[in-house]
Amino acid sequence: MGLELAGEIKEVWPEKHVVIVDQADQLVPGFLPEMRDRLMQQLDALGIELRLGTSPATMPDVASGQAGHVVVTTADGDEIEADIWFRAFGVRTKTEYLTDGRLTQLTAVATVPVTEHLNVRGHSHVSAIGDIADLPDPKMASYAMEHAQVVANNIKAQLTGDPQGTVHIPSPELRILLPLGTHSGVGQLPTSDGPAVATSDAVHERKGKDLFTARFAARFNR
Repeated sequence: MGLELAGEIKEVWPEKHVVIVDQADQLVPGFLPEMRDRLMQQLDALGIELRLGTSPATMPDVASGQAGHVVVTTADGDEIEADIWFRAFGVRTKTEYLTDGRLTQLTAVATVPVTEHLNVRGHSHVSAIGDIADLPDPKMASYAMEHAQVVANNIKAQLTGDPQGTVHIPSPELRILLPLGTHSGVGQLPTSDGPAVATSDAVHERKGKDLFTARFAARFNR
């Protein structure tokens, strides 16, 4: 999220100085080194500064997303000043509305246990998909869309009296489309020959040009 946002900012306001702070020593760990190299090259070309292997020692006094005089000291003692900052860390599953256990008992990491058909365990007519589902899939939109298709197929089967026949099989292959504005970006996609780095044109065509909005507008006849 932070990388995509940085790319969007630089496309609209190329004169802005954008700094990304990440406590990890490298970006997008687990993906192909070639993809990471292309990402670093594009970030450098956009003039986006990286501060890796560190983190803010304290949180700014200014709220995330609010303009103001932001001063942050990193864990290694550097000071960063800014006019605005955005929080892109500390992700947690938003399942507080299910903590009473009336539907199901959540897992230790607050996700919903599901069957291979993506039904909530113990409920044949309730499903869970996306970030809240207790699945090994990365918390990304493309995986949630796959979950939705499984559930849609099984709902159709139920409506016609057929057994639920579509199952979700998590894939061990990582994939990502990471646009940096509408025309730059990197990606990694599975192929029959193994994972491959996606071209910037492919990232633009599949996601970067509209962040999937046209696809969903068409589905809802907008």
